[in-house]
Amino acid sequence: MRAPGKRLRAAIALIDCDTLADVGCDHGKAGAEAVRTGRARRVIFSDISAKSLSKARDLAAILGIDGAADFRVGDGMTVLGRGEADCVLIAGMGGNEIMHILDDGIDKCDSYVLIAHRDVAALRQYLTRRGFALVTDAVVEEGGKFYNVLAAKRGEACVPEGAELLVGAYKPVSEDTARYLQYLRGKYTAIAERATDEDSRRAAREMLDAVRDTEEKL
Repeated sequence: MRAPGKRLRAAIALIDCDTLADVGCDHGKAGAEAVRTGRARRVIFSDISAKSLSKARDLAAILGIDGAADFRVGDGMTVLGRGEADCVLIAGMGGNEIMHILDDGIDKCDSYVLIAHRDVAALRQYLTRRGFALVTDAVVEEGGKFYNVLAAKRGEACVPEGAELLVGAYKPVSEDTARYLQYLRGKYTAIAERATDEDSRRAAREMLDAVRDTEEKL
């Protein structure tokens, strides 16, 4: 098996549980690695695609962890019972897709590890409004792209505002954080310069202010 990439390793490092649910598992690398490395004692693999789930089943057999694995074909959180998993991992999607999955059962678990590549501000706001505190809000660069890695636990949460909502709190800060902020600065500077309507220019300037505020705090 090819070793998990940087973003999956970052997510696996945030897992510490008895039973992990790898929702939308696809090939199952993350869940399998979590069990293999002792980050979870057992794993529930689920995917809406039976073909994808068969890849996870094959991988678990190759790694010798199939005795610690359960495999379920189904749509998102619908395959889980309340409290059945101590932690849920959802990776490889945008924030809107993750929120759609969580709408079907966010109250079934108290701990989530999520990897999102877009719509992250909306996801941060959604989680905190549903009663989850963001204990990790990090960014990982892999293959020339940036991914936000979030860990959320049920508890008293402060709804992020301003720069923390738009850009992130960055707990912890990594070398990738500075590169991500530089990327955002370039992206929204270009949008502000090229935008033909005032609303787009205003939104771009708001993002640039948020980037500057975040850089000053790091």
